[in-house]
This record gives sequence, C-alpha cells and structure tokens, in this order.
Amino acid sequence: MKIKTTLLVLFLLLYCRTINSKERPNVIMILADDLGSGDLHCTGHPYAKTPNLDNLADEGIRFERAYMAAPWSAPSRYALMSGKYPARYFDNTLTIRPEEPTITKILKDSGYKTAHIGKWHLSAREEGAGAVTPDELGIDHHFLTSPAGNSRTWTKEERDQEYWRAKTTDAYVDMTIDFIKKNSSHDSSDPFYINLWIYPTHSYIHPTPEQLAVYKGLNVNLSDFSPYQQEFLKFVSQHGDINKSMQAYCADITAMDNALGRLFDYLKKNNLFDNTLIVFTSDNGPGPLTKQIESKSIGTRYKEEPDLLNSVGSAKIYKERKLSLHEGGLRVPFIVSWPKHVPSGKIDAKTVIHGTDWLPTIAAICDAKIPEGIYDGINVENAFYGKEIQRKEALYWAQEESVGTLQGNWKGIMEKGKVTELYDIIKDPLEKNNLKANFPETASKMEKQISDWKMNIKEPDTEKKIKHTKKIKK
Repeated sequence: MKIKTTLLVLFLLLYCRTINSKERPNVIMILADDLGSGDLHCTGHPYAKTPNLDNLADEGIRFERAYMAAPWSAPSRYALMSGKYPARYFDNTLTIRPEEPTITKILKDSGYKTAHIGKWHLSAREEGAGAVTPDELGIDHHFLTSPAGNSRTWTKEERDQEYWRAKTTDAYVDMTIDFIKKNSSHDSSDPFYINLWIYPTHSYIHPTPEQLAVYKGLNVNLSDFSPYQQEFLKFVSQHGDINKSMQAYCADITAMDNALGRLFDYLKKNNLFDNTLIVFTSDNGPGPLTKQIESKSIGTRYKEEPDLLNSVGSAKIYKERKLSLHEGGLRVPFIVSWPKHVPSGKIDAKTVIHGTDWLPTIAAICDAKIPEGIYDGINVENAFYGKEIQRKEALYWAQEESVGTLQGNWKGIMEKGKVTELYDIIKDPLEKNNLKANFPETASKMEKQISDWKMNIKEPDTEKKIKHTKKIKK
C-alpha cells in the first residue's frame, strides 16, 4: 500500500510539473518606437507592406482599443515595466527606482531567464551615479541602444556608420535569436522573457538603398488617408518632399517587418512558436512635426533630407499624435499571438488595454507571484484568450500640466484645473464633438475626480527632482 501511495504521489508531481511547464510560456514583448496605430497594413495603412506582422495578427488577436500610459516614450516604458502610472513617481525624475518591482524581476524570481535588447529610456542618467542598469531590474542579458551603466551598447565607430540606425532592428533580432539559442541549449532550459524594444519608426530614419527600393516611385495620394491625416499631411507637405518622406517611412516599417519575420521563422523552425506569447505594440502615437518645425534647423534639414524625419506616420482616424492626450497620441497597435491559447484572426474592438496592465497580466499568465505594493494596471489575460472585457476602472494620463481620463464612454481632458474637452469616445472616436457645454455636470464631476487623482497619485519624495546630466530625448 505504501509503495502504491508513493508512486501515486510521484505521478501527481510529474503530472503537475508537466502541466505547469505547458502553462508557462516564453514571452517576447516587441515594442516599436513612435509607430502609429494605423502604420501596419493590417491596421489600415494604404502603402506599408507588413506581411509578417499581418500573419501574426491573423494567427492571433488584434486589439483596437489599446492605449499606452503616456503619449511619449520614457513614461510609457516605465508603466510597462512597473504596472504603475508614470505620474506616481517617474514623471518627476524620469528614472525608475531600482528597488521597485518590475515584470523582469518578478519573472526572474519565478524561474525565467530575462533579456532586454534595444532601447532603454528608463533612467535620466545614462552612466555614473544615479544611472539605473538592467541588472538592477532583474535582467540577465542586455544590449542597449545607448549606455545604461554596465550594459553592453554600440561603439562610437558602429554608430558613425551611415546606415547604423537602419540596420539596428536586424542586429537586435540576431541578438534575440542568439539569446534564445543559448537558453535552449540546456537540457532543462528555463522559459524566457525578452523585451525587444526596437528603433522604428523613431527619427532619424535614413533607410539603406535596398530598403528604399521597395517603395521606389511611390507617390502619396491624400485621399488614401482619413480626413484628419489628410490635413496633417498637407501641413507636412509645406515643409518638405512628402513622397520621399513616405517612401522612407514605409521602408523603415517594412525593414522592421522583415527582421521580425526572421525571428518568427526561427521560433517556428525550432518548435518554440506554439509556446511563446508574442506581443507587438508601440510606445505612443506617430511622431509629430509641428514643434519640430519651430526649429529652423529642423525645417532646413527636412527640406534637404526628407527621409530623416518620421513625420508621416498614421494615427489612423484619430486626432493628434505623439505628445498629445487625444486618441492619436495614446492609441497604439496591439497584436497578441500564442497558438492554442489565443484565438486566431480575432479583432477585439471592445476591450480597453492600458500599458499598466502588462505587468499584472503577464505575471498571471506566467504563474508568477507579484510582490505587495501599488499597481495601477489590471489583469486582462481573459481578453488575450478571446473574452472581451468591459473595463470598470477609470484611466488617467498626465502630460506636463494636462490630464486626460477615460471613464466608460466618456473621455475628458483637463487643463489648468478645468475640463476643457469632453467626448463620448464610443460614438465619437475622432474627438470631433466637444460635449462639455452639453454635459456640464459630467464635466464638473470629472474635474473633481481628476483633482482627487492628482492629489492621491503622488508617492513620497516625488517633489524632489533629480538633476539630469542631460535632457532625456523624447
């Protein structure tokens, strides 16, 4: 009897271990830079060729109401890593605190091998005292676009190459594959988590001749774009050659897609694709041009070398772009693939996903324990599995002195203590009809809620700003 009991216990342990290993996927978070919500073929771009990302969407699920936690790079990335609103602490320092929980620390503590390859943007100081390094955030392997303490990065000679920027995505994909190979070479390899934070489509673009050749002769027809994008492109065309700019921009997108296609092919050929959860998204809306043109040097550069500026990205039908609290600055493409778990070919136009949701969602999917603390995101894993979610929690975005909020159907923007804009975002996703005058009570209630949020959101020591060695780039 004792032998049978022992065998049963061993069988159950082995069975549970097998089930657990199947439920703990590898994870790759692919984060583009300034890529608009309408910049992929599958999200409606009239010219960009993105067959590999289109296939990823066909094999998985695409969310149409995905928002980053800020309309520009650094705070958006902080929210992904920490699960917190950037306004709690990060906005005042532009530096993540080494002691706070991050998704990479949480997964490393749970048995994952972790890597960060590409852009960092989580520390205002790049080197020396005060610089936050990947090691401090639970990252085993790292290669960054720019220095971060002890991390590996590009040499000056490499950066000085004319097409260095255009070739970084291929290089980062090679590094990612190499990390996966080394991790998989062990008999009992651990699951892996990778931040693959790539450059496209951030300035400066400057594609190689081979990349540009794909779009040789492309001419922009404004009627191919939404009315709002048409007006923006008309403005851009006053300052430079819009055809050359569009050719360069699309070349950058397709080069990115080709490089990522190599990664997807590697995973499939090595029987890793089915148990790898892949998310592709962007850190904010497409790059603007308005403020850049205020600088005479930028305007001159755009006229002389129109391929350098990422000024023709598409925010789809949405208003405004990067740095704006309108939909065009916050909405991003969001594709999730995990065969046999994520439904194929589904488009979710209902579920609202926010950048702060990344940490609690991935921790839950990977069966990793989250330390006690403050988190603003929610677990949306059911949406990843195809079950649409009706979000009950209000969302907030802070950008300098302005605050935006989403509460059910209502989207509001407050400036200088007053809600100046109010939209029914379901009926009016283009934010054309400001309803503040029609619904003064709703606007007044929203002002009180935003004021309370601003009062309660600050964490200790946030008023003491650090002195930056140099201004962090947006």
